[in-house]
Amino acid sequence: MRDEKEIIQLIKETYPLEPRKEFVSATGQVLKKAANQRRSRLQYKNRILTSLGITLCAILASWLFFFDGTATVKQNMAALVTDQPSPPAEREEPSIYIYHSHDKESFIPEISANQSSEAFDDSTNITLVGKRLHQLLNERGINTIHEQISVGDVLDKRQWSFDQSYVVSRERFQEVLKDHTKVKMALDIHRDSRKKPETTLTVENKEYARMMFIVSKSSKNFEENLRFANLLHKKIEKNMPGLSTGVLVKSKENPDEQNTYNQDLLEQSVLMNVGGEENTLEEEYRTIEVLAEIIADIMKK
Repeated sequence: MRDEKEIIQLIKETYPLEPRKEFVSATGQVLKKAANQRRSRLQYKNRILTSLGITLCAILASWLFFFDGTATVKQNMAALVTDQPSPPAEREEPSIYIYHSHDKESFIPEISANQSSEAFDDSTNITLVGKRLHQLLNERGINTIHEQISVGDVLDKRQWSFDQSYVVSRERFQEVLKDHTKVKMALDIHRDSRKKPETTLTVENKEYARMMFIVSKSSKNFEENLRFANLLHKKIEKNMPGLSTGVLVKSKENPDEQNTYNQDLLEQSVLMNVGGEENTLEEEYRTIEVLAEIIADIMKK
């Protein structure tokens, strides 16, 4: 009986393992075709990568040339490497500061209040009007700061009286000017205590909260403050007659006793009342839309 090796050898002798010439030729053509396809794919991929590289270089060069974007390029290149988002535009230096020395001032229709003495609230208050203006200006490419620190909360913490509100807001105002040297405009936004007929304008069946600008004669920047307030009033009057009730100059016989409303810190600084205690936030927001357009126009010019 033959063993396993002898059987395998017999099979090899009976059925030669040398392939036919036709099989070799056909197999060679298939392998050659596959190699050519692979080479074509690699060449196409290399062309795509080269084009992308040229495009990226052109974009980087345009940033540097047109926008002096050295810092931005570095930040974005770092973001690509670390897979982190690039920094937002809001990190640019702001030019307008919006704050509220009486930040708890609210609106009777918006809260559970029946009289003036109750028209104050911790959340539904005049800061929402400042927030809306902040958003609208940023949408128009004007970077702003909207103060987030509550003057009322600081007064409570220090056990200070309401009369010292401007002392607290001044502290924050000075810090902002120190940290942001390019701030050119400051708006201290309040709401009036007058009744709705005096604080409301109706245009095309829509009610708007009327504005008033207040300037302190005790400010060392009084002339510039007054010029700025008059500019705002005149532009609003041209855009929507009657929406602004004008500029009120506050003065006393003894200037030392008159509050400057922090207007001595910046030339283009003004205190403004937007609407009154009986207006609604919807009416306030309509007016802020108009104001945002006016301020954007001033900043561009």
